[in-house]
Amino acid sequence: MKDKMLQELDPLELRCLSLAARGRTREDITRETDISHDRIDEAFASAMRKLQAGNVAEAVFRAARMKLIS
Repeated sequence: MKDKMLQELDPLELRCLSLAARGRTREDITRETDISHDRIDEAFASAMRKLQAGNVAEAVFRAARMKLIS
């Protein structure tokens, strides 16, 4: 399953999940990356769908457990 997730999660989704795992909020990520708030929301929503997670925290947990992020 990990290999499939690596192929499905795009770089922005992985970056957002990694930053969220380090305690960054959507607003923090927007400021740090200069990516629009809407695009970050889309990346989180897409990652949550792909990881079958109900919220960002669960998506972060699942991605970390599969060693997609550290």
